[in-house]
Amino acid sequence: MTTATATDALTDPQRQFLGALMQLPATAARAALAGMRADDFGDGMAAHVAQLAIETVAAGHAPAPVALYAHAVATGQAPGEHRRHWLTGWLIDTYRDAPPAALGPHLKGLVLEAAWRQAVLVHARRLAHAAQDCATDVLHELTDDTTADELWTRYQAACTTEPAPLRKAA
Repeated sequence: MTTATATDALTDPQRQFLGALMQLPATAARAALAGMRADDFGDGMAAHVAQLAIETVAAGHAPAPVALYAHAVATGQAPGEHRRHWLTGWLIDTYRDAPPAALGPHLKGLVLEAAWRQAVLVHARRLAHAAQDCATDVLHELTDDTTADELWTRYQAACTTEPAPLRKAA
């Protein structure tokens, strides 16, 4: 497990996406999360917070930091004082250093691109190992990777979705 640094909240597309997401009302957050899964986030804490956001938004609530924290505590997903403290700090840093919510669609594309690239890398490693000494029928089955294909489809959808026009404050 890698240790988070003070700059991670500013430089990590996963955290930036989640920070932008935390600024949105429930309806807009639901649209932003469309086509995404918690396992699209490679970082453990980002994946955990993404799952909290998915569950919070599915319950009809905005994914504000306090709502995510309350959901984690209520569902036992932040057991113990140490885990609650770590989650609190992560949420604070991510929300405080979040970009404007309007960057969400671009950041979503970056998150899904990284997830797709990781899936391709994992598949390539599996193929490289199998190519050396697996039976040909097993190797043939491995050449069809629906995970990478499905991630590619979601990544392409995120890249081609036109962001909603920004509303000016009254």
